[in-house]
Amino acid sequence: MVYVKQITEDAARSTHADVQKLRDAGWKEDQIAEAVYITALFAFFNRVADAFGVPSQDYLSKGRTTP
Repeated sequence: MVYVKQITEDAARSTHADVQKLRDAGWKEDQIAEAVYITALFAFFNRVADAFGVPSQDYLSKGRTTP
């Protein structure tokens, strides 16, 4: 999703027009908010894990989503 990539890479550049594109595509306000919250939480958790040196579990390449 283009919007999530934009939020991940440079959230400060997000504009009202970017959000309006989601609305025009049928997204509701709570869906847009949830996409932003989830994206931000993943970024937060990844930065915390990186800061503490938590090694990647790489579950997806192993065909798993849990240990």
